[in-house]
Amino acid sequence: MIRAIFLASLLALPAYAAEKIVVNSGATQTAVVELYTSEGCSSCPRADRWLSSLIEVPKDELDVLALSFHVDYWDYLGWKDRFSSPAYTSRQRKLGANNLQRTIYTPEFFVNGKEARGTNRILQQIQQSNQQKAPLVLELSVSKVDNSLIIDLRSPGQRDTIGQVHHRYIVYENNLSTDVKRGENSGEILRHEQVVRYMSSAQNLQTSNQHHIDIDPEWQSKNIGVAVLVTSPGDIRYLQALHTSIANLLSKQ
Repeated sequence: MIRAIFLASLLALPAYAAEKIVVNSGATQTAVVELYTSEGCSSCPRADRWLSSLIEVPKDELDVLALSFHVDYWDYLGWKDRFSSPAYTSRQRKLGANNLQRTIYTPEFFVNGKEARGTNRILQQIQQSNQQKAPLVLELSVSKVDNSLIIDLRSPGQRDTIGQVHHRYIVYENNLSTDVKRGENSGEILRHEQVVRYMSSAQNLQTSNQHHIDIDPEWQSKNIGVAVLVTSPGDIRYLQALHTSIANLLSKQ
C-alpha cells in the first residue's frame, strides 16, 4: 500500500525535464553585436549575410553574441517584416540616444552598445572587448517543463561593478528565410541568422535568478538558442553575455 501511495504521489508531481543545458561565462568579455535590420530595406540583405558569416568564426578567434533585431519602421513601405517588433525599434532608438545620434537607420550595427560603421570597425571593437577582463561570472542553466523554458541564471562571487546591474533574457532563431513579395526586396529570398524572437524586460541581477519563457509553436526547435545580456541600467555599459543552443533540449519529447 505504501509503495502504491508513493508511486501515485510521483505521478501527481509536475513533469520536470530530467535534462538541462548548463553553460558558464569565461574570464574575458563576450562581445555583443546587434544588427538592426528589416526585410523591407534593400541595403539590409548584405548586412544580414555578413552577420551570418560572423557567427561561423570559431569562438577562440572571436567570442561574440550576435543578435539580429528586425525593426518595424519599414513595415509601412510595401512589405511587412514578420520578425519585426516595435520593441526592437524602441531599443534601437535608445541605443542611438546613448550614442548621441540624431537619427537611426538600417542596417545599423552596435558592438557592446556602441555604434560601429564598417566591418573593420566592428571586428576591432569585438577584439577589444574580448581582451577585457569580465567584471562578473555567469552560469546559465536551461531546462524545459511542458511548453515552457525554465532559465536559471547565477552570478556567484565578487563583481567588479558599481551600482545596479541589469540583465535580459533573449531567445534567437537561426536558419530562417522569407520569400519577399513586395517592397524594395521584392522577388528576393532573404535568409536570416540569430533573429531575436523574444526579449525580456530588464531585471536587477541577483546572485540567483529565474525566468520562464513560453515556447512559441512557430519556433523551429532545432534552430533555437537562449542568451542572457548583462549591462548597467539603460544599456550604457555592457558587462557580459552568455548564450547557448538549446536544440538538443527542445528535441527531447
